[in-house]
Amino acid sequence: MSSPQRRRIALPSLIAVVLVTVFLIPALLPAELRDQWEWIIIVLQGLITVAMVVYLVWFVRKQRDDYWLERGKDPKHPEL
Repeated sequence: MSSPQRRRIALPSLIAVVLVTVFLIPALLPAELRDQWEWIIIVLQGLITVAMVVYLVWFVRKQRDDYWLERGKDPKHPEL
Protein backbone atom coordinates (compact mmCIF):
# COMPACT_ATOMS: atom_id res chain seq x y z
CA MET A 1 0.00 0.00 0.00
CA SER A 2 1.40 3.37 -0.94
CA SER A 3 1.81 6.29 1.43
CA PRO A 4 -1.22 8.34 0.21
CA GLN A 5 -3.44 5.27 0.61
CA ARG A 6 -2.19 4.76 4.16
CA ARG A 7 -2.97 8.38 4.98
CA ARG A 8 -6.51 7.97 3.63
CA ILE A 9 -7.03 4.98 5.92
CA ALA A 10 -5.24 6.43 8.94
CA LEU A 11 -7.12 9.73 9.07
CA PRO A 12 -10.64 8.29 9.60
CA SER A 13 -9.21 5.78 12.06
CA LEU A 14 -7.57 8.57 14.04
CA ILE A 15 -10.77 10.59 13.99
CA ALA A 16 -12.74 7.56 15.23
CA VAL A 17 -10.34 7.00 18.14
CA VAL A 18 -10.53 10.67 19.15
CA LEU A 19 -14.34 10.67 18.97
CA VAL A 20 -14.65 7.49 21.01
CA THR A 21 -12.44 9.07 23.66
CA VAL A 22 -14.54 12.24 23.66
CA PHE A 23 -17.76 10.25 24.00
CA LEU A 24 -16.38 8.23 26.90
CA ILE A 25 -15.84 11.38 28.96
CA PRO A 26 -19.60 11.92 29.67
CA ALA A 27 -19.77 8.37 31.02
CA LEU A 28 -17.43 9.48 33.79
CA LEU A 29 -19.50 12.53 34.71
CA PRO A 30 -22.14 12.47 37.45
CA ALA A 31 -25.70 11.77 36.29
CA GLU A 32 -26.85 15.35 36.96
CA LEU A 33 -24.40 16.74 34.41
CA ARG A 34 -24.78 13.91 31.93
CA ASP A 35 -28.58 14.04 31.57
CA GLN A 36 -28.67 17.46 29.94
CA TRP A 37 -26.30 16.35 27.15
CA GLU A 38 -27.70 12.86 26.62
CA TRP A 39 -29.82 13.52 23.50
CA ILE A 40 -27.09 15.55 21.81
CA ILE A 41 -24.59 12.77 22.41
CA ILE A 42 -27.00 10.10 21.13
CA VAL A 43 -27.62 12.03 17.89
CA LEU A 44 -23.90 12.64 17.36
CA GLN A 45 -23.07 9.00 18.01
CA GLY A 46 -25.72 7.94 15.51
CA LEU A 47 -24.33 10.26 12.85
CA ILE A 48 -20.79 9.10 13.47
CA THR A 49 -21.88 5.46 13.33
CA VAL A 50 -23.54 6.01 9.94
CA ALA A 51 -20.45 7.83 8.66
CA MET A 52 -18.12 5.04 9.81
CA VAL A 53 -20.31 2.35 8.20
CA VAL A 54 -20.28 4.29 4.92
CA TYR A 55 -16.49 4.60 5.18
CA LEU A 56 -16.17 0.87 5.92
CA VAL A 57 -18.26 -0.04 2.86
CA TRP A 58 -16.16 2.31 0.71
CA PHE A 59 -12.93 0.80 2.06
CA VAL A 60 -14.05 -2.82 1.49
CA ARG A 61 -15.20 -2.05 -2.06
CA LYS A 62 -11.90 -0.28 -2.79
CA GLN A 63 -9.98 -3.32 -1.54
CA ARG A 64 -12.11 -5.61 -3.72
CA ASP A 65 -11.52 -3.45 -6.80
CA ASP A 66 -7.77 -3.40 -6.14
CA TYR A 67 -7.78 -7.19 -5.79
CA TRP A 68 -9.35 -7.68 -9.23
CA LEU A 69 -7.24 -4.96 -10.87
CA GLU A 70 -4.05 -6.72 -9.68
CA ARG A 71 -5.25 -9.82 -11.50
CA GLY A 72 -5.93 -7.85 -14.67
CA LYS A 73 -9.71 -8.19 -14.56
CA ASP A 74 -12.50 -5.65 -14.61
CA PRO A 75 -13.55 -5.03 -10.97
CA LYS A 76 -17.20 -4.61 -11.98
CA HIS A 77 -17.34 -7.91 -13.92
CA PRO A 78 -14.47 -10.19 -12.77
CA GLU A 79 -16.08 -13.34 -14.18
CA LEU A 80 -15.66 -12.14 -17.79
